[in-house]
Amino acid sequence: MGEPAFLRSVRRSTAVFYAVALLLAIILFAAHALVLFDVAGRLLLENRAALEQAVGFHHSGKLIVTGCFIVLFAAHVAEAGVWALFLKWRGLAAGFGEGFYYTAVTITTLGYGDVTLPPPWRQLGPLLAIAGVLKFGCSSAFLFVVMQGVWQQHL
Repeated sequence: MGEPAFLRSVRRSTAVFYAVALLLAIILFAAHALVLFDVAGRLLLENRAALEQAVGFHHSGKLIVTGCFIVLFAAHVAEAGVWALFLKWRGLAAGFGEGFYYTAVTITTLGYGDVTLPPPWRQLGPLLAIAGVLKFGCSSAFLFVVMQGVWQQHL
């Protein structure tokens, strides 16, 4: 006796959901790498000479570090927004605000647990947390490299 058709359909739709979520996570990893290297890295560091000329040597380092913080903060907020839209689209969050809150609490590993996803979608939480930890770790490492370069140049 085979499995009933509706169970096969549920399993298939669950597998498709997780495949789409994993694809979204990979796309967001690529976007984060783009932000780190192309936006923050090139925009701020490659234009350092022009920045130094415009605001002076002493202030350019502060602007570079501040600019990197702002760009990375915006990248993490945007990531939470994309996941919130995904959760709202799939009907797993009542609205964008709830989806954003759930995602932000999860990717930062704050983990209040007051908003959760219904089974079987709960397993998406650890995926979001792992992705968040990796991205925040990369952002921290990038900021360390930027600050180290600024300090070496300005101290």
